[in-house]
Amino acid sequence: MSAKQTLLNEYLERLNWTPRELAHAINAWLEARGRTSDRIHPTTPYHWVAKGFRPYAPYPQIVAQVLSTELGGAISPGDLWPGRPELDRHQPASAIAALAADWDVDEVIAKVSELIREDPDRRVPSTGVPLITAALDGIRHSPPRLIGSTGKDAVRPALMTLIARHIADLRLLDDQAGGGALNLRYVNGELHAVLDLLRNASASADIRERLLLATADLAQLSGWMFWDSGHHAAGQRYLLLSVRAARAAAQSSSPQLRQVATESAANTLGMLAYQSAHSGQPADAIRIAEAATDHNTHASPGTRARLNGRLATAQAAIGDVHAFRNAAHQAKALLHTRRQADDPPFLYYLNADQLAAETGQALIDLAKHNPGQARALLNEAVDLLTPLSSTGLRNEYQRSALLHGCYLVQAHLQLHDLEAAVQTLRKATERLPGVQSVRCQSLLRQLRRTFARRARNPYVADLLPELDDALRSA
Repeated sequence: MSAKQTLLNEYLERLNWTPRELAHAINAWLEARGRTSDRIHPTTPYHWVAKGFRPYAPYPQIVAQVLSTELGGAISPGDLWPGRPELDRHQPASAIAALAADWDVDEVIAKVSELIREDPDRRVPSTGVPLITAALDGIRHSPPRLIGSTGKDAVRPALMTLIARHIADLRLLDDQAGGGALNLRYVNGELHAVLDLLRNASASADIRERLLLATADLAQLSGWMFWDSGHHAAGQRYLLLSVRAARAAAQSSSPQLRQVATESAANTLGMLAYQSAHSGQPADAIRIAEAATDHNTHASPGTRARLNGRLATAQAAIGDVHAFRNAAHQAKALLHTRRQADDPPFLYYLNADQLAAETGQALIDLAKHNPGQARALLNEAVDLLTPLSSTGLRNEYQRSALLHGCYLVQAHLQLHDLEAAVQTLRKATERLPGVQSVRCQSLLRQLRRTFARRARNPYVADLLPELDDALRSA
């Protein structure tokens, strides 16, 4: 077998993918970007794997992007098809490129502005020590305080109130519909407007710090939505810049703003840890989640519950039952003692059902690593996932209900309860018309492939056409 065959085969083996599944992933990537006419035949990658054929542009870059996202590392077309100089000339940048350890506020503002204008697919995700270092540099460095600017027009408190209300509404949009292209464009437009005020308007130091916190909030939301839409590297970079913006706002002389900004930076690190855990990088997730927890021992109980929940997810991804139980117990206990009036605004969604569903999702990961305990862990996951997944078709939190419904289907399948799996999937797909989440669509396509292997079962035979119709119209 040639070297170029070997490397591509190695990546597919790590993902446990056949060439046909690579084709499905490529087509899902294209569909998510509105490029359905560029889809490839399901058998096309067999020629790349078996005969070492190189696809014509733009497919080498697309294959590299898909594998980079799935494996959580920087893979270039030249890695997959070596000896082709034209493929090496356009190496994609990493998510952490040019994020200095000693950064200043102007640099953060400039890099967020650049990121808004950037093609979200021009970067590849970062992993390991470089990612962890970039995350910790963001939370540890203390830039100088912002000073007032001298633009012609001044930003008044009423405008800041309006911006805060917009941010709250945009978070609800993400909860309901996910990271759709138009939703992302609107959020980025709001972020651009806030950056314009920071750069060009007159404002007191207090108002500028609130604008900087708004920048952190919107960059965080963009990072989450980009990840939800399948742009993992862009999601990482937005979150890393959000941490820096929040950390800068935390230099405020206002104790209240300082507290909210500090907890916002930690919450964003928790999101980054969650993304790493679900991108096959649990060791990165643990290190980042531990850093967020260690830096916020005096945070509100709600924030500490949120951070311990992220740590529990990371520990489950690596298969550590004891560490998972400890973190999950801490999260539940802290959530029980929290007073919502003390919570920062970004924790509006965290309640017992949401935390239980996240714990159930983590238990499914834990079961994969602990086959001797798998049945007990999966039964526990079913109990925890069912309440949120079974809620009615309310507008709020549809993406979370669909996401956790997909994980509940996985639990039923692993418990060999096919009838329950089919019923749960039917309920989950009812939510799909209102949710624009590539992450959820990818999970549904994976489930579709799993159910296809059981197509002779009468429950499944009736389900598959319904699922295909739902996915086509998504």
